[in-house]
Amino acid sequence: MVKITGTNQIFGSIDLSGAKNAALPLLVAACFCSKTVTLRNMPVELNDVKVLISILREIGYEILVEDHNISIKNPAESIVASCIPEEAGRIRYSLLLLPLLLHQTGKVEDPAPGGCKLGDRKYDIHIESLRKLGANVVEEEGKIKGKLQGKFKGNELLFHIATTSGSESAILGAVLAEGKTIIKNANTRPEVIDMINFLNAMGADITYKTRYIEINGVKELSGGEYTVIKDSHEAVSYMILAAMMRSEIMIKDFNLDFIQEDATLLRQIGVDIYEWGGNVYVSAKKKSLLPFSMATSPYPGINSDMQPLLAALACTIEGESIVTDTRFNERFQYVDEFKKFGFDIVNYENCAVIHGSKMIEGTSVFATDLRAGAALTFLGCWAKGYTYIDNYYQTQRGYVGIIDKLRCLGVNVDEE
Repeated sequence: MVKITGTNQIFGSIDLSGAKNAALPLLVAACFCSKTVTLRNMPVELNDVKVLISILREIGYEILVEDHNISIKNPAESIVASCIPEEAGRIRYSLLLLPLLLHQTGKVEDPAPGGCKLGDRKYDIHIESLRKLGANVVEEEGKIKGKLQGKFKGNELLFHIATTSGSESAILGAVLAEGKTIIKNANTRPEVIDMINFLNAMGADITYKTRYIEINGVKELSGGEYTVIKDSHEAVSYMILAAMMRSEIMIKDFNLDFIQEDATLLRQIGVDIYEWGGNVYVSAKKKSLLPFSMATSPYPGINSDMQPLLAALACTIEGESIVTDTRFNERFQYVDEFKKFGFDIVNYENCAVIHGSKMIEGTSVFATDLRAGAALTFLGCWAKGYTYIDNYYQTQRGYVGIIDKLRCLGVNVDEE
């Protein structure tokens, strides 16, 4: 549990960490390489990263963690286990172990994936993609089981929805396959592009454009060093906090290239955002922000992860705002927690209608998932008095050092 004391203003700078949603697939992708890979700027403090490292070690991979760098050495195929430990069920990115172990051992057994409970998060695209690439994959007794004779075979894939991890899984299946693979309606968001850039640096042959990826299978991937991109979700989160607090902050060593739609929305409601000297400056000081209506969409649109935080921002703006999620209809569990503050917010299917308030009192709330936890944290910064947030490990699954970073901005946060 954390205790937050509301404050009037925040001020200071933010050093972004490596992107969690890029780091996890890169860890798995590095296991496809024949030589040692060193990944830099890894968010090693995050629980999901720790869990994945533990799983890979148990399977048989040699992994060394030093500061924020991780080195991965590919072991002999004979010592790689095909049965993935039950611990993998705690994180959704365990799905990426399916193409890895099918490639390495010709068979796999994986527990059903976990992650944030956001409603219906199907993984049918993962299974269908691997089947089309030549594997026999079935679901039995709460497990995903697969076999592969020889190598994956290139094919054309058409996704019924643009999925991030599904795109990454298909890329990993295709990168060392025989022939060409084309993925249509892929999600070519920054984290997917980061994995493509890494694989190409290791010797892959992958090209892409919006919603389209083409992979020519190669015989081998080498090794080397690669730096994980900075977390754009973290950047947008702190930009939203600055807007909520009607304050100004600087985000160091960052640009707006991957968050153009997020920045456009914030500018439209009255937030000043500009780049200078390799940094991003955000200011809502003395601003009367405008209510807004927004809907999430696949990249380059605003990601579903950001909608709970934008709903929190709407709570601080007088007037009616509407936040719609086109991906996860049930990503509104936070609404009942927002109501504990006294906010006028209603959830209808895949949208929330919010009538903002001038000020409210702190209260006791529960972090239903990672981004909801961040949204509640920021509302606690804005509210009068004390806010207590239970189940806070959820928030710390995705934000490296969030408590220390908030303290550096002037927020009084205590862990209890």
